[in-house]
Amino acid sequence: MTATRRIAYHGSGPLVRTLVHALEEEGVAVAVRREGPYVGEHREPPGMGDAVNATLVATGAADAIDAAVWTFVDRFADRAQVTIDDEQALPSVRGRHRA
Repeated sequence: MTATRRIAYHGSGPLVRTLVHALEEEGVAVAVRREGPYVGEHREPPGMGDAVNATLVATGAADAIDAAVWTFVDRFADRAQVTIDDEQALPSVRGRHRA
């Protein structure tokens, strides 16, 4: 099933490209709009450097979008916050068993 989903990204500027690459490797088309520096209660946590806000519009299989985002969050949860379609920020899945 093809879906178009909006992904909010807050974190390290260079990691936006990593998330885009993960989505593209799953066959998802991605458009990115950077929205300037991240200004929030956790401005520039350790390791984030050059924090940015960005919106990604991902079009492709819904499962592929979810898989790419979860893989990214699992690797980089300490350096970026990712939200799909205005849901709560996705937590890291490290240490959990997936079904």
